Amino acid sequence: MKIKPDRRTFLKLSAGTGALALGGVAFTPSMAQGASTLTVAWDTDIDSLDPHVFKSVGGYGVQCNLYDPITSWKVRPVDGAVGLSRSQPNEFEGSVAESWTFERDGATVVLKIRPGMTFPSGRPVNGEVVKYSLDRALQSPGYMRFIMPRMLQIAKPEDIVLRDASTIAIDMKGPTPQQMVLNLFSLMTITALDPELVKANGTEKDPWAAEWAKRNAAGSGPYTLAVNTPGVEVVLEARKDHWRGKPAFDRVVLKFVPNEADRVLLLKRKAVDLVVGRPGLSPRSIKTFENDKGFKIVSVPDTTCHWLAMNQTKAPLNNVKVRQAINYAIPVAAIVPNVLMGYGAAMTSPVPALTPGHEGKLSPYKFDLDKAKALMVEAGVSTPVTLDLAVRIGWQPHEEAAVWIQRELEKIGLKVNITRQTDATFRQLASKGDLQLSIESWQSWVNDPFFHMVPLFHSASKGTNTAFYNNPALDKILDANYHEPNAEKRLVAAREAQKIVIDDAVWGMLWYDNWTRVMRSDLVGIEKRWDTYERFNAMKLA
Repeated sequence: MKIKPDRRTFLKLSAGTGALALGGVAFTPSMAQGASTLTVAWDTDIDSLDPHVFKSVGGYGVQCNLYDPITSWKVRPVDGAVGLSRSQPNEFEGSVAESWTFERDGATVVLKIRPGMTFPSGRPVNGEVVKYSLDRALQSPGYMRFIMPRMLQIAKPEDIVLRDASTIAIDMKGPTPQQMVLNLFSLMTITALDPELVKANGTEKDPWAAEWAKRNAAGSGPYTLAVNTPGVEVVLEARKDHWRGKPAFDRVVLKFVPNEADRVLLLKRKAVDLVVGRPGLSPRSIKTFENDKGFKIVSVPDTTCHWLAMNQTKAPLNNVKVRQAINYAIPVAAIVPNVLMGYGAAMTSPVPALTPGHEGKLSPYKFDLDKAKALMVEAGVSTPVTLDLAVRIGWQPHEEAAVWIQRELEKIGLKVNITRQTDATFRQLASKGDLQLSIESWQSWVNDPFFHMVPLFHSASKGTNTAFYNNPALDKILDANYHEPNAEKRLVAAREAQKIVIDDAVWGMLWYDNWTRVMRSDLVGIEKRWDTYERFNAMKLA
């Protein structure tokens, strides 16, 4: 059932003091449920729980609590933010793999599996299990069968060797940066699945049980899946025997609330403890909680980038002078405080500021209409030119930024029509190259400059290079350094690549997001990792 709150429901929601009705779903003030249940509102839903397929925000977010990664991003407390920890670049700790080593000058990674780990069934998590799970990732019909060969330089199951009952060796074609390998193993897309469950639900046509895995879990994580009602809620139940210890919350209830105004109201009425999602709450909604002592806001810089995509297959955007002019006409210094309201920062490079290799002093662009007008003259474009600017419905910062951009681009001879589209339509049109201008968003879960730049700027990257940028010189740098083991050489190449992208004005540079969450004031144990998704096992009430 889809929840579609109308005005009458909204008024009932805002006026009630007991149970809150929203689209037929009852919300009880969360503090009345006791300290054993965490109630969370989100704007998403599960499409798949299979670790090895591309999935929605909801699917991945739930999976983060049903499975353990092979390795994990280490988190450290954030100074001045009580109850909040976050990852640091290239810092890792053990998870399914208790430890690891590299051999053959970095061409082989050896994983030592944690002793005593079990699935909820009681069956052990051992080397044979991890070998099976990695084989499945490499062979099942999901996107990991493309990612693993690209990142790990392996092509067949024989490259993954079971040395003994607790040791796995992955023999790569050549040396690979250690941080690239460990970042990949820290994602929830490579993990341990219970082979007995997968095999029992496989068929002759579907030997890896891909269809079954969409709705069911086979992980070793701190929670198990108790309820999965599409369009309504997901309920997770804590494991008492997890290797990290039993989570503080016995149950986590995730309520599907597609309307942001309703998520805000539910939080204010204390019917939910926390709002998650991407973005979950817009800066304007977050602002309303700043002086409310019943809630707290945690906000830290993130690697999520937002930019103006300029499709270079569409004239006059195929003219570098026009793209440079647009960069000088974007009022980023006004957009950041007025749209983001302190929850983000101006973009200074296409590589995020928190990513190793970031160079923030290469860009010459700052708001300068005279410079922009001069570049338009140099471009030889007959103005006015009409362009369509696409934004996604409900992405409030994008919709607001589009108005600021529209106003200034008109002053340099570009008449901009703003079109609002559903996320699905937007993605389809952007991937096909049917958009002229669009405001895009991207976050690289592997915090690495080349992992970030290849999908966004390499000419062979389909569906993600929405500028349709094609520069053989840049392609050569990206290809040559993706697996370069020399860290210093790699960073020099990353700087060179950034300069090319900036000089060619591939993007209209906008901003980097903060990762921001609003929650009840006594909730602690919040951990922010590079993939931005919550793990509930460390959360508790102070």
